[in-house]
Amino acid sequence: MTKKNILLISSVYIVFLIAVFLFGGKCYDNQWCHVNLNDILNSTATLFLPFLPLFLFSLITYKMKEQVFNSWIKFTIWFVPLTIFLTFITPDSSGSFGLPTFGKGVVAFLLSALFTIISILIILVRFFTSRKK
Repeated sequence: MTKKNILLISSVYIVFLIAVFLFGGKCYDNQWCHVNLNDILNSTATLFLPFLPLFLFSLITYKMKEQVFNSWIKFTIWFVPLTIFLTFITPDSSGSFGLPTFGKGVVAFLLSALFTIISILIILVRFFTSRKK
């Protein structure tokens, strides 16, 4: 995958997310409602939440050396699909028998935060090691 392809693919999600919040949240009598009232849009936006940091980091690495981008994309290629899969299989319910469970939104957020932290570390390490050479 090239830098341009990653940036293009991740920007499609950003456009979708903007459209959801601009056009998907209108309710009756021209009053704004929460987007989560529409289950399909909310599920799709939550499921593909990892594309938000993917877009940001593809912008960051776009002008960097290929070595930095390649190191980051090797991690991204397996982590983002894993995050989407784990978010997809997470139940929406709040738990049974009074036991707390994590919903899709919490899992997507935590894994996206983990992706962000690891991506920053990979990019910084590769950036500084490539400058020394």
